[in-house]
Amino acid sequence: MGGIYDVLRPRAEATPDKLALISELDGTRTYAELLVGAQRAGHVYEHELGLEVGDRVCLWTTNRLEWFDAYIGASAVGVATVQANPEWSDEEIRFVLEHSRARAIVCEPALATRAAGLADRLPDLEHVLVVATEAPDAGRSLTALLAAAPADAGADLRTPPESFVAAMVYTSGTTTGRPKAVRGRSEQQGNQIDYAAMFDLTDRDRIMFVTPLFHGNAMGAWMAAIAYGASAVFQRRFSARSFWRVVDTYRPTCLFTLAPIVNILMARPPSPLERAHAFRVMIVLGSGAGAPQIEERFGAPVIDWYGMTEAGSGTYTPLGEERRPGSAGRRFPGSSMTILRPDLTEAAPDEVGEVGFRLDDIAFDGYVDDPEATAAAVRDGWFLTGDLGSFDADGHFYFADRLKDIVRRGGENVSSVEVETVLRGHPGVADIAVVAKPDPVLGERIVAFVIAAGEAPVTVADLRAFGEGRIAAFKVPDEVITVDTLPRTATGKVEKFRLRNEHFGV
Repeated sequence: MGGIYDVLRPRAEATPDKLALISELDGTRTYAELLVGAQRAGHVYEHELGLEVGDRVCLWTTNRLEWFDAYIGASAVGVATVQANPEWSDEEIRFVLEHSRARAIVCEPALATRAAGLADRLPDLEHVLVVATEAPDAGRSLTALLAAAPADAGADLRTPPESFVAAMVYTSGTTTGRPKAVRGRSEQQGNQIDYAAMFDLTDRDRIMFVTPLFHGNAMGAWMAAIAYGASAVFQRRFSARSFWRVVDTYRPTCLFTLAPIVNILMARPPSPLERAHAFRVMIVLGSGAGAPQIEERFGAPVIDWYGMTEAGSGTYTPLGEERRPGSAGRRFPGSSMTILRPDLTEAAPDEVGEVGFRLDDIAFDGYVDDPEATAAAVRDGWFLTGDLGSFDADGHFYFADRLKDIVRRGGENVSSVEVETVLRGHPGVADIAVVAKPDPVLGERIVAFVIAAGEAPVTVADLRAFGEGRIAAFKVPDEVITVDTLPRTATGKVEKFRLRNEHFGV
């Protein structure tokens, strides 16, 4: 199967008037309108900008309808997309543009001046396209270029190879601060059938996502919708205040999101709308032990899911099966995900080891222009994720921690995730992140960065008393640092490397 453009075309021909996209702020697109927008964008890339197969265009916008024109249009002519976070600093976006050697960038008006300034300094970046109806002060109007493209723009588009690099996806960089680039091939864009079968998707569904479009969670949601002829519903940016109003207005039946976002909704006072929704399933990546509480609060079954950019889907919790507390479910059909010992032999049931995937079974072919990172992740035919976990005797997966976030205290390995999960239940803790602090005697000490739920700070004694009977005494933090906020990525992951760097200089 080809890329997402090849998936869209037959859908648009079969159901041209059906809604493909529903935006909270920007209106809607039918399947026919989505196809025309993609063909016009492909025409702009090929005939106006002269982009060749394998060239790269960076998408630097919030969630808006024009993003889909730009993304699917690239797939139509064999151009690779580079998805960028609109919240990035100049240094962060410069690194990605320079590393990817993007020839064009699509941005929104608020970012146009910055994009033009970057183009002046980066010799590969030739074109700045702005999503604006009027001629922008910097760059060219993508909206005007699309409008000027011929009505039959699809007729003169080149046919790209059956398999080509369709995307360069940058990892979040939560462990080192520097994102790594992974190639996404065209056949991966079109391969959503088995993936969406896990939640019985049909063309009658509406899938809602609230994560940014540069994130794999959002990508999986809308691509699955296109593959099945369903509709995708989205917000420009996630807003907890308006979330349930949007849900009530557009009546989505499936939700794709991440545990940190659901945690924000859980922390808000109950809304009369939160039990009046039409959700038949909520796919919440990383929900883990919190899934039963989510189901109880919102009245919809939760599918948890473990996977990553490099290896795709690893495990999921099948609908209708009895949930194992804290488990992210069973292996995804066809997945080679395995728990490995340091010598790369398979771990026994309930034995914690590193999560690995066989290279022959995934599309990962190394990090782009990063041989050191590739060498660290690839060994003897395995992709090593840096995650720790275990399978029980019945094949249920339990995530333990990131290898770099394990605290090695006095000869004991302590999972920061386990400590956070338990101590987050303390009534005085609004949020918590546990990290390692170098110690000359113990090797590392356990430090908890805590956002207090009230005016009084939480102490080590408070956490020790709360943890008694819940976690071993040696796992209780040695030190508590009260903070107002925790540094996070755009998708809610705590950037623990920043906490270690800023507070401990490591």
